Amino acid sequence: MLLPTRSTVVRPYFWLTMLLIAVVGIAVSAYVYAQVDTTGRSHIIERANTLATAIPVAELQALSGSSEDLYRPEYQVLKTLLMREHEVSSDVRFIYLIGKASNDELFFYVDSEDPTSEDYSPPGEFYPEATPLMYEFFSNGKSASEGPDRDRWGIWVSAYAPVRDANGNLIAMLGMDVPAAPYITDLVVYAALPLLFALLIIVLLISDRTRRRRKEDVLAQRAEFLSIASHQIRTPLTGMRWALEQLLDSKTSTWSEGDRTILSLTHESSSDLIARVNNLLDVTTIEHRGGVTEPNQSVLMHPLFESIVESLMLSAKRKGITITLDSTLPNDLEIVCDRQSIQHVFFNLIGNAVKYTKPDTEVTVSYGWTPEGHQFSIRDRGMGIAASEQTLIFEGYHRTQQAMESGEAGSGLGLYLTKQLVELQHGTISVHSTVGEGSTFTVTLPN
Repeated sequence: MLLPTRSTVVRPYFWLTMLLIAVVGIAVSAYVYAQVDTTGRSHIIERANTLATAIPVAELQALSGSSEDLYRPEYQVLKTLLMREHEVSSDVRFIYLIGKASNDELFFYVDSEDPTSEDYSPPGEFYPEATPLMYEFFSNGKSASEGPDRDRWGIWVSAYAPVRDANGNLIAMLGMDVPAAPYITDLVVYAALPLLFALLIIVLLISDRTRRRRKEDVLAQRAEFLSIASHQIRTPLTGMRWALEQLLDSKTSTWSEGDRTILSLTHESSSDLIARVNNLLDVTTIEHRGGVTEPNQSVLMHPLFESIVESLMLSAKRKGITITLDSTLPNDLEIVCDRQSIQHVFFNLIGNAVKYTKPDTEVTVSYGWTPEGHQFSIRDRGMGIAASEQTLIFEGYHRTQQAMESGEAGSGLGLYLTKQLVELQHGTISVHSTVGEGSTFTVTLPN
């Protein structure tokens, strides 16, 4: 008999796993932030370089970098160019051309603002908020990006590109400013996705762990209750059945035929109750995955079947049924399995065959070998099972129409338990049946 056991699975590394997932999420988020930031800055720099190559150098060289440029047509050409570029670049706030004076101060040649705007910078206006990178730019002439940086107009992410003459000499810096707030928001949104995904995994794992623990607790409590019930119910029932068997088998008893009929019915009822208690306990054990061992024993099958036949002989005799071990079953057949589980499997199958076969018929146990494994077949001459119900009988709590019409008691758990035990031994079970002619259950166990 399989005894239910309380789950004692310990998961010492669960919280360490959660921490690892969180760390990985943070690391991936940081990596994504850096990659998106690099890509974003490269894009702004590329746009600034593209515009810088479109600046008419001759017009720019004609400017003096003073208020007098306001009256030069070259200034108006450049002003119009920057304003148009600003209009089509909705994400860019400022575009400007900056030069370097003889006193090393940076000043505006021209910007993209309307002259009536309070953000407008007239030609020649110095830019005291110029950053060290902007001064460095006039030394190396390399395109660059920086920010977020603050000036009198706000906080920006900026890109700088060189404007060169025909000889490659640096004559001005083209600047392009993007508002920092939406730029940083985009970075955070992209970077947050891996972290949010990691947090979602953590939440799901914790929820699943909580759910599984609750389920384990419920199963353990049910198993504990049924274990107690087994001692309180099965033990006296077993004693009752044993006493009844002694009375029925006694050669010197003076029981009348009517008394013997009553004793037989009582014996059958007690046996049925014991079988139901055993099935409930075994189903609970299988579902809880406790008390079932891997196939690791070498078992002689012929003696195992003989012991099962002997234990079912009394029930078979009352119906005039013969249980035959076919000659195809070798006397020395030995397979690796869990003896207790396999004995339970064949006791259920042969017991069912005896219960549902017709009186004065035969239940046959036969054997065959295939590359898939050892095949044991139990054939009865009973009422059979309809094709539509042949898969349902293994699902638990299902009794066929023919079984209910037979008047035999049952819970519908026997074949469900049998299938679970066979699969835990890495085997398979199938049925071939014709209504009115009988059924053959075949168990295949691996070689």
